[in-house]
Amino acid sequence: MKTKTITISIALAFALLVTSGCGLFGESGGTQAGAMWADVPVMEGMTKENLDLPLPVRLVVQALVRASGASEGVRIDNFEVVAFTSAKTPDDLKAFYTNERMRAAGWDIADQPGCSSVSDTSSAGAATFCLFGKQNPTNKSFLVLAATRNEGETTMTVFFLRFEGDLTATPPTGS
Repeated sequence: MKTKTITISIALAFALLVTSGCGLFGESGGTQAGAMWADVPVMEGMTKENLDLPLPVRLVVQALVRASGASEGVRIDNFEVVAFTSAKTPDDLKAFYTNERMRAAGWDIADQPGCSSVSDTSSAGAATFCLFGKQNPTNKSFLVLAATRNEGETTMTVFFLRFEGDLTATPPTGS
């Protein structure tokens, strides 16, 4: 479990650092979503779980959200998390959540990296991290996927985090 928490923490911290310059983050701790959002494709074989983000990850997310929001003058209107498990692998998730599939679902901000694998070659543990974004005239949304499957485990855990922020906020003067 420790490897899974560390991997997710690193992936989420990276995602939040990448998106923090976009001015989206405010002071939201996030809530658990009741189901997958209609604009996010669901990979076959995933089962929704009632899992919270591990405490270290939640603390990192909250700290980065507050810091970025303070510097950008923008707050998150919505920060939700939904978790799934699957017998498939993080590489299967990466193969499913392609840039093309996500663009077709409306996640079309061009400079988002899509999915990448973070695997430790010395073990059977594996992780995939994805980042997608979309924008309309009044807000931006970012979707972060963090999937891990530790050595010896038969299921992977996938956290989907969705951040939405208002584009009309003005950064504080003097920053």
